Amino acid sequence: MERQSVDALPVTISWDLPTVAGIPVDKSSCSPASGSAFPIGTSTVTCTPDQTTLASSCSFSITITPPDPKLRFTRFMAFGDSITEGFIRPGLLPPGVTPHEIVALLRAARGRPIPEISNAVQPLNAYPVQLQNLLTAAYATQLITVANKGVSGEETAQGVSRITSSLLSVQPELLLLLEGFNDISAAFVNRPAGDTTPISIATIAANLRSMVLNAQGHGVEVLLATLTPVTELFEDDVPGTRATILALNTEIRSMATALGLGGVVDLYAALDGVPGVIGADGFHPTVTGYRRMAELFFAEIVSRYDITPRAPALTAP
Repeated sequence: MERQSVDALPVTISWDLPTVAGIPVDKSSCSPASGSAFPIGTSTVTCTPDQTTLASSCSFSITITPPDPKLRFTRFMAFGDSITEGFIRPGLLPPGVTPHEIVALLRAARGRPIPEISNAVQPLNAYPVQLQNLLTAAYATQLITVANKGVSGEETAQGVSRITSSLLSVQPELLLLLEGFNDISAAFVNRPAGDTTPISIATIAANLRSMVLNAQGHGVEVLLATLTPVTELFEDDVPGTRATILALNTEIRSMATALGLGGVVDLYAALDGVPGVIGADGFHPTVTGYRRMAELFFAEIVSRYDITPRAPALTAP
């Protein structure tokens, strides 16, 4: 006999008294008795008749399955730039092309096709798709969607202009926000030669804050992520990038606290220095890197928004 507990509490089960050789055993004694409450798991019921000449006892199992896993939210929207869209640098950089030059090409193109890298967006490997796959497998009874609203080459000012229409079209319950690298790369590309002044992250942080407040104003909760790291190769070619990312990430963490977001999804801390997660251009994740990002968002979502009923914890008297 199998039943499901919808609230993780014991389930009351009743049954007819057993029979022996077709004869009801009216005075049999079952342990546990019919009408008892059974906890999640498999329990054995043993019935002993008063006329042991017919049979000494009989038994059967009762299985109580746990509630279906459930999330508070089912509609998610991932918003950002190429690292959200799913840009993957295939293979090695073209001969004679440095990561710095790739950044300049991406910045100048503003979303237009670029020879040799125009087909590098792989939506099925992007972290939003991988995240949806993880959530769907874990919460099979719910219809879960993770809309990918990443746009390659976008800077945060463009994100501020675009986010309202995206919120209205998707109507998410939770926004996953990861953006800011293109602002940093553009600042390095566009500053005068020889200028070593630290890049200001104030405007980038203000734009991210604006997007968070916009989402909250639409009743959408926000998971704010830190920027992903760059490799040593990239830092050697564009000195100061790492320090600027670290400065922005510090501001992002402070912002999450100030706006009551409950902390950040710290992609930087999880990916920095890990072999194989950042690609040949030095800043876009690999397929493995995107998978790890999806796992980090998944873990945070489950931690915050899993509302599957749990059995009360037993406490010592």
